[in-house]
Amino acid sequence: MSDLPPVHDGVHATVEAYAAAVRTADPEAVRAVFRPDAHMWGYLGPRFVSAPIEAFCEVVAADTAAHEWATSYTHTVRSVEVSGEVAVAVLDEYGYQGHDFTNHFSLVREDGRWRIAGKTFFRHDPR
Repeated sequence: MSDLPPVHDGVHATVEAYAAAVRTADPEAVRAVFRPDAHMWGYLGPRFVSAPIEAFCEVVAADTAAHEWATSYTHTVRSVEVSGEVAVAVLDEYGYQGHDFTNHFSLVREDGRWRIAGKTFFRHDPR
């Protein structure tokens, strides 16, 4: 998969699965990469958001314009750091629903499977 150590590959694959799920506006695929008790925090412009991940799944499900932005959507997994059964990853997204985001994910490996436990994000608004 990459030049990363094998344990990093699993984290990287989970983050890539997240990006694929949002690109296709697939809430079930989004749910699959998160723990059911996951939470998100972040900023949409000046507005602070704190919500269970299900709220994000509802946003994904309601996205009727994905066909308009998905073709220009790109992303980069900027970093992955693993410490035993926990990890952090940073994902930069360009063009998600017309905006650029930086996402910081906390992941845990349970029963051999990496899942996102928390998402902290920032939307880059034009100045």
